[in-house]
Amino acid sequence: MKAYDDPQLRARLAADYVSGAMRGGARRRFEGLMAADASLRRQVRSWEDDLYALVWAIPPVMPSSRVWRAIRKQIRQKTPARMRNWGWDGAYLWRLCSATLAAALIAMAVIQPVWLNRAQPAQQVAVLQGEQGQAFLVIRTDASGAMYATTLENLTKMADGHALQLWSMPPGGKPISLGLVAANGLTRLILPSGAGNIQKLGISLEPPGGSPTGQPTGPVLMTGDVLLS
Repeated sequence: MKAYDDPQLRARLAADYVSGAMRGGARRRFEGLMAADASLRRQVRSWEDDLYALVWAIPPVMPSSRVWRAIRKQIRQKTPARMRNWGWDGAYLWRLCSATLAAALIAMAVIQPVWLNRAQPAQQVAVLQGEQGQAFLVIRTDASGAMYATTLENLTKMADGHALQLWSMPPGGKPISLGLVAANGLTRLILPSGAGNIQKLGISLEPPGGSPTGQPTGPVLMTGDVLLS
C-alpha cells in the first residue's frame, strides 16, 4: 500500500482511470483503493471536473456515411446467420436495443454530475500541449479567482534548470505573466488584477526566477486555449 502514497503515482493513476486508459484488473484494483481512500476519490473527482469539461466543450461531429457503412458491415459480420433476417420482432434485435439503452443510462450516470454542476458559476480550464500535441499541463481556475496548474508528467528534464513561466497570451496583445509553475505536481497561482479575460495560455522557458524583461525571453514550450467548464 505504501507504493500508492507517492503523490506523482496517485495523480497518474487517477488520470489514467478517468481517461479510460486503465483497464481490466488494474481498474478493479484502483476502484478498491478508492473505496478505502477519500483523498484518492477527491483526486479522481478533480480529474473528472477537468477532463469532462473539455469533452462538453468539443463540438459534435456527425460521422460520414462511410463510417456508418463500415459499422453496419461489422455488425452483420459478427451477427449469427440465423439472426440476420430478424426484424423488429426478433429477440436478438430487442436484446441489442436493451444493451444500447443500458449503455446510454451508464453514460448518463457518469456525465450527470458534470451537467448539474454547469448550473454553478462557470470556471475555466485549459490543457497545455507541446508542438507534437502531447499534453503536459492542466490549468483550471476556481470561483475565488485562483489558478491551479497540474503537471501530467514530471517536467524537470524539460525545464533543465530553467523556470517554467505561465503567460496569458491575448490575441494581438503582449503576453501577461501569471507566475512560475513547478516542474512537477500542483502549483497555485493568484491571477493579477490586469489579467483580464484570458483566452489562451502558454509556458515559456525562462532564467531561474522568471523573465527579466516582463515578456517571454525563451522558447514557448506549450500552449492551450481556455475553455469554460
